[in-house]
Amino acid sequence: MKPIYECVEDGSLVEEPAECGSGAKLLIDGNRRVMLSKLVSGLLRHFPSELGLSLDKEGWVDVETLVNAIRERWRNKEAYSWLRVEHVVAVALMDPKGRFELRDGRIRARYGHSVKVDISYEEDTKSAKLYHGTSLQAYRAIMREGIKPGGRLWVHLSTTPEDAAETGRRHGRDVVVLTIDAGCLRARGLKIYVASEKVRLVRYVPTECISHVSRHA
Repeated sequence: MKPIYECVEDGSLVEEPAECGSGAKLLIDGNRRVMLSKLVSGLLRHFPSELGLSLDKEGWVDVETLVNAIRERWRNKEAYSWLRVEHVVAVALMDPKGRFELRDGRIRARYGHSVKVDISYEEDTKSAKLYHGTSLQAYRAIMREGIKPGGRLWVHLSTTPEDAAETGRRHGRDVVVLTIDAGCLRARGLKIYVASEKVRLVRYVPTECISHVSRHA
């Protein structure tokens, strides 16, 4: 993942310093960005109690509270001694998949939760095709049982096959991308929701709504 820079002139965030006309300062390097992104995602989606964080019913927590918890209570304190509010804000704003939302000094994960939250999503009534990336091993189970959310609250679908393939690579080298007929889902009373520009949510995908299967390297 690329570093994040702050433009000196207007404070905007960029991944390429050349985009800042009058100079840029490094805000967070690529390695720290990946490390922080994974930790914040895990805390907001799966294990907030590990650092004593209390999410409200919609998944929100104060950014400053989150930063203090990481700095003071993460198992390796030295790893995050550098952390400030602006680092979390930058990682959230520049997340390529729009996983985070910021509002009034608070932050939450938009989707991907295993902890119980109640987030209101806009319904997607227009998409015709959606995509799900998975491993070859999981694909065999899917074709028997459909796509289930597993330990999460929702099944995650991508808006492009490329994003689905990228997701599938997290599960192994043999990547399978499933094309989902969104009209089929709606016809079965399964509503589709917009989690971000690239991600859609549904409670379940039955096998009959899988219209095409492709292998990806």
